[in-house]
Amino acid sequence: MIRLKKRISAVTLHYMLITAGFWMAFCFVSTNAAVFLQGIGYSNVQLGLIMALGNVGGALLSTLLGDFLDRHPRIRHAQVLSVLTVLQAVMLVLLRIHPHSGWLSGAVYTVYCSALMAVNAVNLDLCVRLEHVGADLNFGLARSMGSLAFMVISVLLGFLVERFSHLVLIWASLAVLVFQFFSTLLVHRDLREAETRSAAESIREREPSASLPRFIRENRTFSILLLGVILLFTAHNTDGNFMINEIRALGGGTVEMGWIAAFQALVEVPVMVLASRLGKKHPYAWYLRASFLFFVLKLLAYALAPNLPFFFAARLLQAPSYALYIVLVVPYADQVIPHKDSAKAQGLLVSATNLGAVLASLAGGAMFDALGVRPTMLAAVAIAALGAAVGFMGTKKA
Repeated sequence: MIRLKKRISAVTLHYMLITAGFWMAFCFVSTNAAVFLQGIGYSNVQLGLIMALGNVGGALLSTLLGDFLDRHPRIRHAQVLSVLTVLQAVMLVLLRIHPHSGWLSGAVYTVYCSALMAVNAVNLDLCVRLEHVGADLNFGLARSMGSLAFMVISVLLGFLVERFSHLVLIWASLAVLVFQFFSTLLVHRDLREAETRSAAESIREREPSASLPRFIRENRTFSILLLGVILLFTAHNTDGNFMINEIRALGGGTVEMGWIAAFQALVEVPVMVLASRLGKKHPYAWYLRASFLFFVLKLLAYALAPNLPFFFAARLLQAPSYALYIVLVVPYADQVIPHKDSAKAQGLLVSATNLGAVLASLAGGAMFDALGVRPTMLAAVAIAALGAAVGFMGTKKA
């Protein structure tokens, strides 16, 4: 079971680095995706389709890699992550060579997005693997570094895009990939050292992993949770993927978006740092249900924001919604799912968030163009409410 410890160890520090690397890279395909794709000539509908396809690819790849790692425990996470890193780098170079709208750039960005999204699923299973071989890892603290890194890169990219152009996003993403590669090597070394001190891996290898259909049959409640997550993240990404539209409607631009994204990431940190204490007071399912309610409340606040200061202040609700969910759903899944299927469970959770991004991209782009900001965001509130209800049914005390 994942333990959200208080102490900082070398393993935690190294895992902080790969977490920071992923979330810095994610900034390119989340808050800055619309900035880049609009910058090279795509409309809201077109960029929505590209982002949707990228998230579909990420969802499929995350699920397949999760199943692959469960069935082939001798395959190293570092090997998979290295392949994904090289694939991302090639796609970024192609985008720099051909930074224009059209089918080629759309296809390249889709592949890049798919590979990036799969990194998160592999990283999360790496966390579970480290814990099960006795590595001294504080997941909550390590995940908080992802939010801090996202905060810093959001502000930096906001200024850089304003000062230069949207093409600076490619160079920044390539630099982050180099950082990710060397961070992965450090964590790989930590895992190998922990494995030599533990017999957990030999036990794990004797336990056959379930096929995906069997996994769903055996974990029906968890499958309901996945449906709720899809709906919640459809609503969540209607804001995240198209935040620049909301900000422009309130009179702002890319600099303001950078500051708002940074503030939003900053408010996540206290929840993640204090995660080690939360499980002692209530079951993880209790906190997940609370987070579902706050997803609804935060989106309602965004939809009704009359000006940029209110929109900025409403980002405080990111802490009890997204931050609470993201830091506790990993140990929750580790509690309710057998370890032999841990990679599959983490992969499916990532896939569920990606599918939410797909639906948001497909519907959101068209709705922002046809209906405007407020009607689109109010629709997101309704979707979040439905997702919260389904999520309640899909959680149980563990």
